[in-house]
Amino acid sequence: MIYPKHVAVIPDGNRTRAKANGKDLPQAYMTSYEKALEVIKYTFTYTDTKVFTLRGLSTENTKNRPREEFNFLMTMYKLIDSELDDFLIANKVNFKTIGDLSAITDDFKEYLTTKEQRTKCDSDRYLIFAVNYGGRDEIIRGIKKLNAQNIDFGQITEDQISNALDLGNYPPIELVIRTKGDEAQRTSGFMSRRIGYAELYFTAKKCPEFEVKDYEESLKRFNAMAEKRNFGK
Repeated sequence: MIYPKHVAVIPDGNRTRAKANGKDLPQAYMTSYEKALEVIKYTFTYTDTKVFTLRGLSTENTKNRPREEFNFLMTMYKLIDSELDDFLIANKVNFKTIGDLSAITDDFKEYLTTKEQRTKCDSDRYLIFAVNYGGRDEIIRGIKKLNAQNIDFGQITEDQISNALDLGNYPPIELVIRTKGDEAQRTSGFMSRRIGYAELYFTAKKCPEFEVKDYEESLKRFNAMAEKRNFGK
């Protein structure tokens, strides 16, 4: 079995699922988190995948969604995240946050920083949480970072560009999974610099419905495609 070195998940469909089942949105988010935790555990227990990136809120979400919803999500993460911490520490998986953290509260920012410090270990395995992340925003922040370093843009290299972006030297993403893919077969600017050669897997399952068995199907499809990947050769 050939596993992707780096998997990225774009969770979508919480609102759709909640509305269809007559449930409130917080309940849908809670279910999604529980399912995501199962997938994360499976990844770092049974596969050779080194990096798993999960998109939290996008920059569009933080601009357009009610502030109350954003605050609820931050509170939920802090209340139920101890099980994830225990797993990451026991299995030597580093936690890393990417995105524009200037838009989140100081309290949640401190929580994420503490989580990174608690799980830091000598390992090449990472769980990356993208919070307030947007592909265009990442490029703008990267350019500003390079400009602050007085880079000669006439002599700029691909490595310098990569290192200025959020994922730096992490392996390129090889598999992108998007839930609610029957309605949204797009990447919405997610990690555009890193998914040029990624396999895209769209599932009709909404985020609260996406289970380990569905994740296994995406890995099987990747395995079937892996032998055909020639990167333009």
